[in-house]
Amino acid sequence: MTHEYTLEERIMRFFKEFRDEENKPKYINFIRALPEIDDHVVPIYFEDVFYFDSELAKILSDEPDNFIDVAKKIVVEILKIERPVEAASVDEDSIYISIVGESPGYSIKIRDISSKYLNKLVTIYGLLIKVSQVYSIPVKAVFQCPKCGLTQTIVRPNVLYKISRPRCSEHRNVRMDLLKEGTVFSDVQTARIQEKPDELPPGQIPRFIDIVIVYPMIDKAYPGDVVKVTGVLDLRKRGPRDIYEYDFVLRVISIESREKEAMEVVITRKEEEEFRRLAGEPGFYDKLIRSIAPSIYGYRDVKEAILLSLIGGEDRELRDGTRIRGKIHLLLVGDPGVAKSQLLKYAAYIAPKGIYTSGRGSTAAGLTAAVIKEAGGGMSLEAGAVVLADMGICAIDEIDKMRNEDRVALHEAMEQMTVSISKGGIVATLNARTTIIAAANPVDGVYNPYKTLKDNINLPITLLSRFDLIRLMRDELRSDLDIKLTEHMLKARESEEPYEDTFSPEFMRKFIAYARRLRVSMTREAFEKLQQYFINLRASASQQEETLSIPITPRQFEALIRLAEASAKAHLRRFVSVEDADIAINQMNLFLGQLALNLETGTIDSTLITAGVSARRASKYGVVASKLKELQIERGNKAVPEEELIARIVRDTTLKDTVEIRRIIDKLKIEGVIMEPQPGFYKLVRDI
Repeated sequence: MTHEYTLEERIMRFFKEFRDEENKPKYINFIRALPEIDDHVVPIYFEDVFYFDSELAKILSDEPDNFIDVAKKIVVEILKIERPVEAASVDEDSIYISIVGESPGYSIKIRDISSKYLNKLVTIYGLLIKVSQVYSIPVKAVFQCPKCGLTQTIVRPNVLYKISRPRCSEHRNVRMDLLKEGTVFSDVQTARIQEKPDELPPGQIPRFIDIVIVYPMIDKAYPGDVVKVTGVLDLRKRGPRDIYEYDFVLRVISIESREKEAMEVVITRKEEEEFRRLAGEPGFYDKLIRSIAPSIYGYRDVKEAILLSLIGGEDRELRDGTRIRGKIHLLLVGDPGVAKSQLLKYAAYIAPKGIYTSGRGSTAAGLTAAVIKEAGGGMSLEAGAVVLADMGICAIDEIDKMRNEDRVALHEAMEQMTVSISKGGIVATLNARTTIIAAANPVDGVYNPYKTLKDNINLPITLLSRFDLIRLMRDELRSDLDIKLTEHMLKARESEEPYEDTFSPEFMRKFIAYARRLRVSMTREAFEKLQQYFINLRASASQQEETLSIPITPRQFEALIRLAEASAKAHLRRFVSVEDADIAINQMNLFLGQLALNLETGTIDSTLITAGVSARRASKYGVVASKLKELQIERGNKAVPEEELIARIVRDTTLKDTVEIRRIIDKLKIEGVIMEPQPGFYKLVRDI
């Protein structure tokens, strides 16, 4: 007759008999070291339990609370034998049993959480979107009667159990007071886990579950992190006392922040070999470009820019702690109906981690992070789109429709790759290592090539200058293109022809994830090619007499390096070649040629992008404003007559054309730089 082991015996056998790969007693060694560990954590690997005793693993999955309570008792017993002197400093209340492993218990998706898993051990993966401040609760509360001094101890069975002040057994009408000296407290934190974007079914709202974390698991992860959480599924009452409706809540046993990109896409060795083989075939790079939204006809250069942006360059941290971003931010500007939104959605779809949002419905808090007041009065931190898209892509459609105060929140995220919050007593810096791909529409309905970029779209220059590439998408009136476009649209609807010579979205997602992980270095030949391009453009401007234009800035040179690195990764090269440098230069030429061409001089002037006006015009505006300020001070801050202002400008500066001076004055009035308090008199409102 076989002996039927009790739960205590099973756990005791497991702790004593399980041995690691070196044939050492794994868990006995854990327990021996317990007195030296501050938080007294005993990690139990689920795979070890399953390998040693599958029946014990089943009990752990179905009765985790019972298993943990018994395991604590066994740990204390073993400790009394192994280290009797130190055992006095460790009791059951101070021991924490952490269940770890690949997928302890029932591994389920947030969407699959249901009543059948109540009080069972479950493991879920998701995005941590909200974390509260740490607060304290009594786990073993000692109460004392204020009249007779009688004490009563109440042990909280779990973190969700509510402790109420008991009444004294001697004095029924007297409620007892909490005696803090004898009470054992524990630190607690609440958080919220949301479905990962890649798990979300089309058209569905992301599901979430609240979790409760106790010490020593608090502050193991932060908003925006992809986490693996193992815990016991429980219920929390909602609504008034007499309404029996409950929310699911997870009592956390262990929480682990996972590497974001590694979590999203798993690539096998066979797939790596396939990527390498295909990368060596001619036409592979062009096929990658064609695979970006194949249902959309044309726009090869725009699709190439999206591909390079999805892959990105090298993120680096210098010895002094300075971070150099490798993320390539891309802005699509163009006429309505040219498929900007479709390209954005496809980019977010094939990205290993992509979030799509629209500017019209996005606020600063929704994009970056928000501080939320909890029902109990505490504050919690909730991550926005660019934080949730950390190490991924955030596609922002109609970015021009956002309010100015909301757009400002993107400045830090785009350049510093962080989001800083200082609200409601919470001061925090969250990672936002996110590639921004955005789209904007012209203010006049269609893009006017005779206006500057700033005049065409409603975006501040400070934001525009942070985009590495800005691509213009025009709806050109050409009958030959129209024939090809309409035929392609019909084929995309009715046949597979447009998709035949392209890679599948699943292939693209895995390839992009693989390419992003590559580490590339710049060759001397490629660097000299980029350097010569930069020097030649700058030199062409300096050779022109009286020129003020700056054709290319150091910020654009950094973008060139990022583009060349992204091209090398797309080709699966370890070193940036001259070919990669040529691809980067071509993209930069298209960018500067479309949007930085000064129509007055026919030269490239990057200040049209970085300042909104040409350098020459900016200097003329500054001359008029400074002379008005000078005269205004001389007149005791009174308005200056127009004729006196024009005369002073003609006398003291190289600006002699009175018609042009009047045109500049009118422009400054429209822009709110100067005002006309009475006809023919001007005052400076603000500096430019």
